[in-house]
Amino acid sequence: MTSPPSQKAQSEPVTQPLPVTTRIYSFLILWALKIASTAAFKILRGLSPTPKELRPLIKSYPCRPALRHRIFIPSSYQTGTLPLYIDIHGGGFALCDAQFDDEFCYDFANTFKVLVVSVEYALAPANKFPGPTNDVVAIALAIMNDPSLPVDTKRIVLGGFSAGGNLALSAGQSLDLRGKIHGVVSWYPVTDFTLDLKEKQMSRPYRNAKDTDVLGDYTPVFDWGYIPRGQFLKDPRLSVRYAGPKTCLPKWIYVIGAQYDMLANEARECIFDIASLEAEERQSGREGFEKDTYKWTLVKGVRHGFTHQTGDCKGEDEIMRTTKRQEMMHAVAEWLFNGPFSIASPMPEGSKAYAS
Repeated sequence: MTSPPSQKAQSEPVTQPLPVTTRIYSFLILWALKIASTAAFKILRGLSPTPKELRPLIKSYPCRPALRHRIFIPSSYQTGTLPLYIDIHGGGFALCDAQFDDEFCYDFANTFKVLVVSVEYALAPANKFPGPTNDVVAIALAIMNDPSLPVDTKRIVLGGFSAGGNLALSAGQSLDLRGKIHGVVSWYPVTDFTLDLKEKQMSRPYRNAKDTDVLGDYTPVFDWGYIPRGQFLKDPRLSVRYAGPKTCLPKWIYVIGAQYDMLANEARECIFDIASLEAEERQSGREGFEKDTYKWTLVKGVRHGFTHQTGDCKGEDEIMRTTKRQEMMHAVAEWLFNGPFSIASPMPEGSKAYAS
């Protein structure tokens, strides 16, 4: 028997109205973060500008003319087409920009001879869900149809960090991209907005009594900025954990988590569900598994954002971060060239060597 609409609505996880004081607080904190981060990036980039020979091409497209995307073509490129990695930056859907990923994109493009395009999307709170997903879909289509870029249309993947990892899995479900995107690489993504903050914080290990999660304090503020009031939280484009194996996701999926990150457990459960793992497989694959076209890696000893230099790691922690970053870049590249990039050519010779 079908439940009455009122009963059904009560059972569905949706965003609830917040007290006025909470909304005002979230508004003030989020905009303070946006202003502070923008100012900090401008100062840092002014003090240490990117050398001219390392700067990417900058391009916009008519579908989203206000957004500027950064194009990294390998310095060794001469002719022909290249596999395309579309990068989506993180920042809680509200902070940062495509330039935040410059170091990763430059290294990935030149080490593995891949065309990398780091894309922007309009940020929250002005652009709430599903706005950023729609931005990524429109921009991805524009890039792959751009005759000025050497894109091998048989070898295209989406990749993203944190919020960008969520958007890669979200945009990857689009019917407009079906058959055009061949894989997704999702780095330490948020995948489940139905879980409360305490549940997420309790799901991860802590190194000592003073250890905290880098996301914890601001998660409710980012959620307020991104998720519309009354939004169904199990929408698979939002909580990509619920996309499951029968959606329009690309064939190849690689999800990467960080050991000391409150998002690691939900990221793991997401790829477990997408890969349709049985109970025994879930138990044995907690730290990593590869089944058919799906892969999961839990990176030990690192925190959320380990792929980027943010200044919060010192000494041995920074050595660990940079080592794991290099190892995972190579692991991802090897997976790509054995999977979604394997159609036309193998991984470039010499690329498997560890770069210190």
